[in-house]
Amino acid sequence: MVTARRLHGAVGVRFVPLLLAALLTWGCANQQPPYSPEEALGTFQIEDGFRVELFASEPDVVDPVAIEFDESGRIFVVENSGYPLDVEGRAGRIKLLTDTDGDGRPDRATLFADGLTLPTGVMAWKGGILVTDAPDVLFLADTDGDGRADVQRVVLTGFPFNNPQHTVSSPYYGLDNWIYLSHEGFSRSTVFGDKFGDPGSEIHFPGAPDSPRLAIERRSVRFRPETLQIEYLANPSQFGLTFDLWGRLFIHNNSRHLRHEVLSSRYLERNPQLRLVRPFEEMSDHGAPAPVFPITVNPRFELLTDAGQMTSACGLTVYLGGAFPTDFKDGSFVAEPAHNLVHRDIWEPNGATFKARRAHAGREFLASTDRWFRPVNLYIGPDGALYLLDYYREVIEHPEWTAAETYESPHLFDGNDRGRIYRIVPEDGLPSALGLSLRDASDAELVNKLADTNIWWRRMAQRLLVERRSGGSVVLLRAVVEERPSAVARLHALWTLDGMGRLDDDLISLALDDDEPGVRENAILMAEPRLRKSPTLIERILPLARDPDPRVRFQILLTLGEMDSAETRRIAEEAFFADIRDPWMRAAALTHSSMSPAGFLRNALRLSELSDRESAEHREIFEQLAALVGAAGSESEVADTVGQVARAGPERRWWLSALLNGMAVGISSRNAPLSMSSATSLKTLSDFAAQPETDLRGPAIRILEQIETPRLPPRTLTAALGRAQDPGLDPELRADSIRLLAIGPDPDERRFQLLVIPDEPEAVQAAAVRALARTDDTGLTTFLLAKWRELPPQARNAAGDILAQDDESLALVLNRLEEGDVEPWTVRGQLRRRLIMHDDAPLRERARLLITQPPEQRKQVLAQYRAALDQQGNSEAGRQVFERACSKCHAVDGVGKEVGPDLATVRTRPAEFILNDILLPNQSIEPRYESYVVETNDGRILEGVLGPPSPTVVTLRREEGEQDIISRTDIRGMRSAQLSAMPEDLENQITVEEMAHLIRFIQAPPWSK
Repeated sequence: MVTARRLHGAVGVRFVPLLLAALLTWGCANQQPPYSPEEALGTFQIEDGFRVELFASEPDVVDPVAIEFDESGRIFVVENSGYPLDVEGRAGRIKLLTDTDGDGRPDRATLFADGLTLPTGVMAWKGGILVTDAPDVLFLADTDGDGRADVQRVVLTGFPFNNPQHTVSSPYYGLDNWIYLSHEGFSRSTVFGDKFGDPGSEIHFPGAPDSPRLAIERRSVRFRPETLQIEYLANPSQFGLTFDLWGRLFIHNNSRHLRHEVLSSRYLERNPQLRLVRPFEEMSDHGAPAPVFPITVNPRFELLTDAGQMTSACGLTVYLGGAFPTDFKDGSFVAEPAHNLVHRDIWEPNGATFKARRAHAGREFLASTDRWFRPVNLYIGPDGALYLLDYYREVIEHPEWTAAETYESPHLFDGNDRGRIYRIVPEDGLPSALGLSLRDASDAELVNKLADTNIWWRRMAQRLLVERRSGGSVVLLRAVVEERPSAVARLHALWTLDGMGRLDDDLISLALDDDEPGVRENAILMAEPRLRKSPTLIERILPLARDPDPRVRFQILLTLGEMDSAETRRIAEEAFFADIRDPWMRAAALTHSSMSPAGFLRNALRLSELSDRESAEHREIFEQLAALVGAAGSESEVADTVGQVARAGPERRWWLSALLNGMAVGISSRNAPLSMSSATSLKTLSDFAAQPETDLRGPAIRILEQIETPRLPPRTLTAALGRAQDPGLDPELRADSIRLLAIGPDPDERRFQLLVIPDEPEAVQAAAVRALARTDDTGLTTFLLAKWRELPPQARNAAGDILAQDDESLALVLNRLEEGDVEPWTVRGQLRRRLIMHDDAPLRERARLLITQPPEQRKQVLAQYRAALDQQGNSEAGRQVFERACSKCHAVDGVGKEVGPDLATVRTRPAEFILNDILLPNQSIEPRYESYVVETNDGRILEGVLGPPSPTVVTLRREEGEQDIISRTDIRGMRSAQLSAMPEDLENQITVEEMAHLIRFIQAPPWSK
């Protein structure tokens, strides 16, 4: 067996020359890639105690992206040779590897199936394999024994056919007998829309017209083919997902390498008022994205590669093979092909979830000096080894996000005749598992395998037992649960019986008393669908609300939400307050649709340890509860909460602002005005709205703005008018006073127009413009366009948002553009996007001619600004440019608003790439920062950058950190704007010299700022 040498100690970038010299002395025939498989082994650095063995390589295997050992010992390898752009050639294949000479390494490869497009995953199932190949999940089987698939049928279809990094992949048989699929939904291709422009239809089982259908969303999927069940998970995952020993789900995307899906979609959906924007835990304690430590010689990075940090995480795998040292049982691996390495994390419990830390400071589990080394997937084999799939290409990033020189190059597919599969084993080695077979194993043999230390055997045995549904295995499985040979055996036996439909309440009750917390946690899950018909199980699970294990308490809190009784509500509330400092415990309790958020809030305010001491944690608790009160929209509960605020003394000011701010957020998420008839509540809110301090004034005004026809006291409006017109007061106080006047009865547009003059501060003008939109001014469009040139940026953006809502106004804007009264570069934000992406083709084309510059003209601008690359630049001067031109949408080291990417994540990119991103933002739009347009049921048009996916809400982020949180039930239509949210003409705001300063500021390390 050919193996890699192990390198001791941390190896950083500064040691690369020494490392390269050492490699050359080991006899590499080539001094630069591509290397032969044997030479490539000499380029690896691996953690002490391990070695890398070559398992398979070209010509037997090329372009491998997924592998599966099935129950007969057959080794299936998915070859995605069409990546990145060959979708017409249908070059995807499934290879079958065989060891004919018994040396433990396959030496024969045969073609099992071909004609696939861009296949991405494989899973053994029912004597054949499931293969993901968008838009389908296929079943392939060899029924005549010739080694070729003679059965091919579509099991599931309707997935988008878009960029392959984001489409359906990685089928996995879960502990709960569901099949899980990674899926990120539709990601619009800007450059290659002709190849990757199919947004999908509905995900469904073909040939079963009465089966469920899922409209396309950006979330992963699970399904059960036998029962025609299919449903979305709470979050998306990108090319890979994994489970821990107890069946908990972990996901990732390209730059956030480790997330825990803490809340399942079904729990979030039962309480639409719980607008949980992020239903996952970002587990990494070392950054998100996390820094990585490559040792690559002459690395290759593309336009969107975030050099020095996670940028292409894939193949996430919790190691459950049982053959590595014990400290590997609580941790995970993830491949990072852009940086030519494999990263390892060690997990530690953190309440209902986990935190992950680096296994070693300053170095990775596995890294290579070879820039063609492209690890894309990991797999636990039946031998306990960790199999690593190396795509071995020069270019790994999809051309959608590369420079034209890359995707037009004849070298784009270099390496498509190569590929390697490595076997990572302890230094002392592991026996090979070739030649295994479970296909003909007896029921007893399969049941015995449920106690194996390797997840491969347990998972395969469970699936086979469920598929067989043999009556003889039931007695054996019950004995495992009752006699308790091992915790993992009991766990798999229970779920196997559940999958066979032979699990009963007695066994679940026994498992609820299990010594192992993970078994108790799973027993609660098994009990959940039976509770409505089993008073015995209800009685058995209630005491678990006080279980010593936090994850057991977390699951019982979620499960209690499936019932609605005084007792379950009482227990849930007790559990909520017992673990109130854990945000996930709070969220679990608040998923209960029958809970009263106002009651929770009243009880929280009575807890002196919360309300008497200000902290960020306590503020978050009060804001979350108050937001639920606002989102529920009950006039009595809102009035009750306002009364709580009114009765508080000045020493409680911090939680007063928390309650007001939370209610404002919650009410705004309802997308419908709040009814408020209580004069007392209106007076209280009006009093706070007149406060000189903005922490109370701001949220109080936001609440009043969302009340249907609020009747403000006359003295409130008189005082607001005086403040609005007083030039000696703080501009923000005057702006808020204008907002109050705008929600009074019959607001007078003339008062607001008089404040839209150059003499007034920017904040005052912007507030006056927004106030005009609340009046009956029929000449508003004419007024705004007449003032356009003299409006400061904040007021002009407000005016643009108003004009964008009306097609007649849009036509007038175009007229003024043609007449030269409006400069194209001043048309920004929502107004610009509405014009150039309008549904009306003549209007859209007219707008594009007036507003956008032709590609060649943009390239001329880029050429002009290349002079900035030759200037030194000053970081402090760059900070000033950033704060003026960029901070409304970007943050860097805590400064600015997070709408687009945090610019700290691009500081390691070459200056030329940063310049290109700034001046040509639409050349390559990363899906996370694409602009979307949402039309609500009440006719509003909203746009912004999508926030994290959620089963219940859509979040749109805009400039200045503003955002809309829209319930999915309130959405009539939603579409991508096919544009970056970043304007394409920043040269009108930034000179060449300022660009040099800005780039210097972005690239400067945080300690130098």
